Amino acid sequence: MSDRPSASQATSRIPAGTRLNGIYEIDQRVASGGMGEIYRGHAIQTGDPVAIKVIRSDLADDDSILALFRKEASALHYLHHEAIVRYYVFSVDPDLQRPYLAMEFVDGQSLSDLLQQGPLPFDAVLLLLQRMASGLHAAHERGIIHRDVSPDNIIIPKGDIAHAKIIDFGIARSTQIGEGTIIGGGFAGKYNYVSPEQLGLYGGEVTGKSDIYSLGLVLVQALTGRALDMGGNQVEVIDKRRTVPDLSAVDARIRPLIERMLQPHPEDRPESMAVVAAWRPQVELPVRRPEELTARELRRRTKLERKKSAGRTRIATAAVLVLAVVGGAGAAVYYFSSEAPTVNPPQIALPKEPAKGDVASLPPAPPPSANAPSPPPDNSGAANAATKTSATPPPAKPEPPPQASQQQARLNPPDTPKPTPPKESQAPVGRVEQITRFINQYDGGDCFLATPVAVADGKATIEGYGSSVVPFELLNFDFKRANGFEADIGVRQVTQAQCPAIAFLARLRGERGSAPKIDLTATNVRTGVPLAGSVSGYGTRNVELLLVSDDGMVHNLSGMLKASGDSKSFNIRMQRTDDGGGQPQLLLAVSTAQPLDALKSTQPMASDQVFPQVLAEAAQKGQVLNASSRYFKLDK
Repeated sequence: MSDRPSASQATSRIPAGTRLNGIYEIDQRVASGGMGEIYRGHAIQTGDPVAIKVIRSDLADDDSILALFRKEASALHYLHHEAIVRYYVFSVDPDLQRPYLAMEFVDGQSLSDLLQQGPLPFDAVLLLLQRMASGLHAAHERGIIHRDVSPDNIIIPKGDIAHAKIIDFGIARSTQIGEGTIIGGGFAGKYNYVSPEQLGLYGGEVTGKSDIYSLGLVLVQALTGRALDMGGNQVEVIDKRRTVPDLSAVDARIRPLIERMLQPHPEDRPESMAVVAAWRPQVELPVRRPEELTARELRRRTKLERKKSAGRTRIATAAVLVLAVVGGAGAAVYYFSSEAPTVNPPQIALPKEPAKGDVASLPPAPPPSANAPSPPPDNSGAANAATKTSATPPPAKPEPPPQASQQQARLNPPDTPKPTPPKESQAPVGRVEQITRFINQYDGGDCFLATPVAVADGKATIEGYGSSVVPFELLNFDFKRANGFEADIGVRQVTQAQCPAIAFLARLRGERGSAPKIDLTATNVRTGVPLAGSVSGYGTRNVELLLVSDDGMVHNLSGMLKASGDSKSFNIRMQRTDDGGGQPQLLLAVSTAQPLDALKSTQPMASDQVFPQVLAEAAQKGQVLNASSRYFKLDK
């Protein structure tokens, strides 16, 4: 994305002398980016220089952009480290109605600009390594992952590496918050520096080791003066992260460390940024012996090794089939094996009845902005369907047809079928309707659900559910090709055991009927703390509230719903009895004309059995099913 301001950006620039909340005064514009402008200013009372990041006027009502700004402010406000830029205030000026973020002003050039002059001396790289790793370790200790460590986000004041600072935690993710990965127009991280797990590989869990991988790529560029080529199209970006890149040009004294930092699998990288910061030449990195691994880690590694072995067998078989089909035509065919994380299903103890007086009333939703883009019907993972009259479950989706052009071929893991872009309608439709239809008809595989949240001409926000990020990266690729711009795609990753619930929601999408709405007071809940919310929009129909836990078990919570006007509220205290934490949980609200026998059980049921039975019974009785979902995480 170009940093050159557009006409709309230029007209929204703030003139020098403008005061914000009576606290800061604008001095001059420093730069323009994709989301806004950065100004140099000063505190009115003290005269201290500050950097002020102001959101673009045309994005001031965008909730997703505001969320990024708030996250940036809250994540760094209480983190003090000399290698991390200080954050002061996040506010909205009442006169300009423009959100802004005030932070420490660092007068210097970016590391990427500095490297235009050539590589850094070895001792300077060691200093940079220790300083950056120390600062990122401090962030990781507070549960904050940068996710966009790159030369552009390292500022060198007056060319002094000893005072280098990390900036732009705007896409930093707190490990304490149950939010999904953002890709597309809001993709967190530049392709050339992202870790394999940020692309959904090796389980897709983004941790501090993701920053270790990105910092390794930055160090290679600092040592050689040239960035490793880790970018490209969707196929190339993923392929380049399955092996350690060529490090022959890297100084042999530091090569062992960088080789460890750039291991494809996170478990094979250094244990933490503290280990990286403490590294010195001629000192081997500590490696835990097998007897020092926990029982859980041993089980996980054993399982992964078995999957790797099975994957090699599948690759050999696939290669034979490919040779038999294409012969000597020279076609390039790739096969991916996918390594999913080991999931220890929690045991969730649900009370028979909510505690008396625990029901929390939810505040009414704010009125929609007159300038906000109109969302399409059935938001937030909502799905509807008029079921068929047959008593049998719906047939499986047919395999997508092969691509006509070899240039359109893309890599797909074995558990991620190749997404099929929707067929273009012959009937003329409006731009917004066309974009909405593209999203609703996109086929990303069995465990894939993409729902349009807000669509306008040139802008789209999509909510996604799936067990891997990869299909949504491919959706982003196809979306941009079809519509001419990138969408903002928020991906909420579920476990493989929860995939039947996602398939159920996808099966109900786009048909007649109105789905009920679920409101939650939190997206991250600790064990023993009540989860409050409400279900509305079901009219006179019967509504069931289901919890699909991360082990794939379906818990019927309908008995805990309490009538409250036109809605039903709940206040549920859930208890984890294992040592797991931060695992995804799904709440589903399912409405029908009459209660279904398949949903009457008060005992936990396996999702791969429940949802096919629900579809079959509804089809047999001619019932219309409507459903919506909400995502949260349950911590120990």
